[in-house]
Amino acid sequence: MIDDFEGPENDVADFDTVETMLRGTRDRDSEEMIAFRRFFDQSTQAQYFTADEFLVLGPSNSNPSSACHDKNSIAPENLWPNVVPLVAAMDAIREKLGHSVRITNCYRASPYNTCVGGVTSSQHLNFKAADFICSGGTSGDWAEAAMAVRRDGVFKGGVGIYGSFVHVDVRGSNANWDNR
Repeated sequence: MIDDFEGPENDVADFDTVETMLRGTRDRDSEEMIAFRRFFDQSTQAQYFTADEFLVLGPSNSNPSSACHDKNSIAPENLWPNVVPLVAAMDAIREKLGHSVRITNCYRASPYNTCVGGVTSSQHLNFKAADFICSGGTSGDWAEAAMAVRRDGVFKGGVGIYGSFVHVDVRGSNANWDNR
């Protein structure tokens, strides 16, 4: 089933691959990266995540044999404030799960979003969404934790369940979908 919320979300990675993607090949000491880290540290109270984890560019972007290779970028500075409630949501979800969580997608530039099958209204385009995987449980378990955190009032937004990951966004209104 392809939903009307985020699209097929076919840009997936396993837990160990994400670690490699985080290391990546981009200049981790670029002015943009340093500026985002400073913003992140000043604007969030993240317990479980670093700024770099919200800058992961996605599995297809990191794969030289992918048609989507190098089509993503770091979120523009004017969108950075949008990630603050997402950081709080992801931190609370990680706390609820009690297992390591890895973000596989966060911000998507429009060409990358199109390439991976995202819809034009995707919250990833606004730096308000994260796809994640967890070291324990199933995507159904992870989505249940995300919905519990949402019920607790930590965020308002979407929770989408896919076969190997969960999508969470802070769009401001609740939405659920199951694409397993």
